[in-house]
Amino acid sequence: MMKLVVEQFGFRRHFSRAVALATVMLASLAVAVTAAPVGRDFGWATYTSPGFDLNFDYPARVFTTVDEDPTSALEPRIRDRAGRTFSTADGRATLQVGAFQNVDRLDASGLRARALKTSYVGAQVEYDRLAPNWFVLSGRRADEMFYERVTVTCGGRRIDVWQMSYPMAERAFFDRVVEDMARKYRLALANIKC
Repeated sequence: MMKLVVEQFGFRRHFSRAVALATVMLASLAVAVTAAPVGRDFGWATYTSPGFDLNFDYPARVFTTVDEDPTSALEPRIRDRAGRTFSTADGRATLQVGAFQNVDRLDASGLRARALKTSYVGAQVEYDRLAPNWFVLSGRRADEMFYERVTVTCGGRRIDVWQMSYPMAERAFFDRVVEDMARKYRLALANIKC
C-alpha cells in the first residue's frame, strides 16, 4: 500500500493514497470554483420604448433576433401598447417584453387568472407566486419551459410584462438567464415614470 508522508510544522503525517487523491481533488475543485467568474455575461443590452418609458435589459448574446413589429408582442388586441419579441438565432427560445394600458383595470389576481385560462391551459405550473401588484407563473408546456412575470404599475393603469419560453433540453442554461433577468427587471421597475 502506497503512503503519502507530509511534514508540516515539525509534525509528520501519513496518508493513504485514496486520502491523498481525495485531498488533491477537493483542492482543485476549490481553486476552480474561486477562479470562476462571479457574474454571467449574456451581453446585456437595453430595449427602450419611448411611448411607455419602458427600458428593459435583455441578454443580447442569447436573444439575437428582434421582431420590430409591436403587434406581435403579448397583447395584440390592445392598440396602446409597446413591446418586442426577441428570439434566439435558431428560433427555439423567445423573449417577449411589453407594456400596455390596463384597459380592463384588472389587478394582479385577475391578470393571473386570465393568463392561466388563456395562455397556460394544460400547462404544468411548477412555480406560482402572487403578490398585490404582480405575479409569476413558471412551468412546462409540452417540451418547453415558460416563465412569465406580470406587474401592475402606475396605480393600476399600466401592465408591464416579460415572458420567456425555451426548450426543456436547455433548461439549465435558460434558468440562469431567467434568474438574471428577474433581478434586472425588479431594478427596472423602480425607474418607471407614469
